[in-house]
Amino acid sequence: MTEKLTTVELKWDDDFRFEATSRGVSMAVDGDKAAALAPMELLLVSIGACSAIDVVDILRKGRQDVEALHVTVSGRRRPETPRYYEGMTFRFEVRGGVSEAKARRAVELSFQKYCSVYHTLRRELEVSWEVSVQP
Repeated sequence: MTEKLTTVELKWDDDFRFEATSRGVSMAVDGDKAAALAPMELLLVSIGACSAIDVVDILRKGRQDVEALHVTVSGRRRPETPRYYEGMTFRFEVRGGVSEAKARRAVELSFQKYCSVYHTLRRELEVSWEVSVQP
C-alpha cells in the first residue's frame, strides 16, 4: 500500500500571523487572534467539520432529507502550559425531514468510526521533525 501524504505549508507573514497553503488553497492563521483564527480554534474547526461531513454523508445515505446542519463546537482548555483541550462539546442542529434517532446515530457513528480528526487526537501520534537554517 502506498503511503499518502497530506502536506500543508506555512509562511510567516508578521508577528504571529502565517499564511497556510495546501493544494493551492490558502488561508491566514493568527496566533494573536487579531486577523484570523488561531491554531487551537482551527483544531475545533477541523474536528467540527470532519464530524459534520460524516453526519451529512450518513444521513443522505440513509435517505434522510437534510436541509441544513449547524454545528457548534466549544473547547475547554487547561489553564497551565501546554494549554491543550481537556474537553470538547458539540451541538448538532439538523433541519429537514430527518429522524432524530437517525441523526443521533449519525453523530455517534462519526465519533465511533469515521471522523479521522477525532481518531487522530485519541491515539498516540508519532511525530518526527527536522530543522534547516539558512543564512
